[in-house]
Amino acid sequence: MIKFLEVLRQNLSIARRGSLLVGLVVLAACGESPAAPKASSIDRVAAARVMPSVTDARVRLAPSIENAAVQERVAHDLSELENALTNGDGDRARFHLGVIGNVLKDYRAQQSSTKDGADVTAILLMLYEVSPVVDAGFVLS
Repeated sequence: MIKFLEVLRQNLSIARRGSLLVGLVVLAACGESPAAPKASSIDRVAAARVMPSVTDARVRLAPSIENAAVQERVAHDLSELENALTNGDGDRARFHLGVIGNVLKDYRAQQSSTKDGADVTAILLMLYEVSPVVDAGFVLS
């Protein structure tokens, strides 16, 4: 019985050491994980400089898009882009800028009506100007 307790104590010690080692590895890995705190902020002065054009696109240009689904998606993502610029969140800003750009490029490529073509192009030009601020690499095509 005493030998059993001695082996149990030794194994618990090994288990604790193993748990400590696993905990340290997990802690070190957290800094490299996708859920790690983001260090991607954007220049707030530059964001404030382009904010009026984003607001104008959301308030004046997006409602003139004729396709209701595209209009709703663009308006939502423009609002989220505004929030991301206000909060200095570069990742969210890049994501929503990319979504808007892809939606509008596809819409422009397949649209049969040219009534809203100028407004769509104006939104794309706004995205082109905002892109360097958030380092999105948006290209007009």
